[in-house]
Amino acid sequence: MMILTSIQKGNPQHLPLVFMHYLGGSAHTWLPVMEALSKHYYCISLDMPGFGDSASQSPARIMQQAEWVRETLNDIGIVVRPWLIGHSMTGKLAAVMALQTPEQVAGVILTAPSPLCPQPMTDQQFAMQYEWQATQEHAEKFVAGSHQKPLADAVLQRIINDVLRANPAAFPYWAKTASQENFEHRYPNVSLPALLLLGEKDDNVPRFPQQLASTLHQFSPYEYEVIEGCGHLLPLEATEELAAIIEAFIKKYP
Repeated sequence: MMILTSIQKGNPQHLPLVFMHYLGGSAHTWLPVMEALSKHYYCISLDMPGFGDSASQSPARIMQQAEWVRETLNDIGIVVRPWLIGHSMTGKLAAVMALQTPEQVAGVILTAPSPLCPQPMTDQQFAMQYEWQATQEHAEKFVAGSHQKPLADAVLQRIINDVLRANPAAFPYWAKTASQENFEHRYPNVSLPALLLLGEKDDNVPRFPQQLASTLHQFSPYEYEVIEGCGHLLPLEATEELAAIIEAFIKKYP
């Protein structure tokens, strides 16, 4: 059994929302959004293997991560079907978990997600991750390429620190292995609500047409929204807007 470290906000009697972070992030990435939602929801943010306080754990394939997430939620005591909210690399994970065991999930929020198909990358994006250097300069360059809206100095320093404390092996593992796993057409379509959120200026993941063709079409009903002026770090670039969109969507499916 593997239990991932987590941050929990809100009343455990409320509907659980499970937040999972992007490559280089941590449970703290979603904290500002959780603060906005924790009045009405039980918010749980996980440190994925290789990141945050789970940095000592080795990176793993998507199916193994799914098993660890389920074990962690069981350990926390989640008995009500949660909403899975994945960001970037964990968007693929959230979609796989929902398709694999739809009876255990209330719905999914796919935030700038890696698609179910092998994630397309430019040569530059692949090299940045595959040839990862755990240096201040490399971390700053990685973060700079992930957002379009300016971030407060304290927020910027925190996310750079998250990148620096990650397991260095996690970046090349994602680029070469986990991001390239193919789950297209592996599972039947499901009757689960799904919301796709993309940054208007995000070049790190596919645009809407490919997201629809590879992933979103497997869920019903689904919606999507493009957040203007934003890059890849939607939880930090558009915190209040994102929280409001997520809450409005979830309220449609009590």
